[in-house]
Amino acid sequence: MIIKNIMEDIVSASVDELIEKTDRLKNLSDYRNNIIAYTLNRIQPRYVTSERGIIHSRLESRYIFQQKADILMLIHEAAELISSRRLSKTHDNITEIQARDIFFPHVMGEVLEETTFSIIPGVEITLFLNDAPADMIDDSWNNPYITSMATNGYYHFWPDFNPETMDTAAAYTFSLKFTHPKCETRTTSVELTPVDDINFYKSKFVPLTLLTVKEGVDISFLYEQ
Repeated sequence: MIIKNIMEDIVSASVDELIEKTDRLKNLSDYRNNIIAYTLNRIQPRYVTSERGIIHSRLESRYIFQQKADILMLIHEAAELISSRRLSKTHDNITEIQARDIFFPHVMGEVLEETTFSIIPGVEITLFLNDAPADMIDDSWNNPYITSMATNGYYHFWPDFNPETMDTAAAYTFSLKFTHPKCETRTTSVELTPVDDINFYKSKFVPLTLLTVKEGVDISFLYEQ
C-alpha cells in the first residue's frame, strides 16, 4: 500500500516554479532543499494511501494553494531568511515542538499600500499580547517581522502558548502594529484560541491590511529595489 504525503510534491513543484520565475529565488537554487524543508516543517502533512487519492489530493491541494497563497508565502519567507543568513537550521527542535499538547494557531496576513496595492518593503509588524511583544514558539520566528520584496508583503507569526500561565479554554486578544517611516501607523486586533494540534489549516488569516502613505511623501519609494 502506498503511503504518501502529497504536500511534498505540491511544495516541491511550487518551489521549482518560483525558482524559475523569480530572480530572488533563482539566486538561491542551491538551497532548494532547505526552502522545501522549511516550508514542509510549517504546514500540516496530508497523507493518502492510493494512486487515486494522490491525484485527487494533488488537485485539491493545488486549489488550496492558489486560493490562500499560504505555501507561496512560506517559500518567500524561507528565501528571505536564507538570504539574510538567519536560517542556520530548519526547525532542529521540531520534535520538541511536536511533543507539546497545546498551541496557538499561526497568524498570517498581507500588508500593502492602499492606493496602488503595492508591496511596502520595510514595514515593521509587531504582534503584541498584553501590551508587550508576544513570545514566539522558538527563536526562528521573528517578532517584530520586517516585510520585504522577497516576502511579497506577507507576514507570519507563530506565538508561543505557555501552559504555566495561560488557560487552554480561554481566547486571547493579540494586537498587530504596522509601522513604517513613510506611512501612517496602523493597528488591528486578532483573537486566538488555543488548539490541540499543529494544524496549518487552523491558521488565523488576518484580513488584508492597507497602509496610508504620509502626506507629502512621494510614493516612488515603493518601486525602489
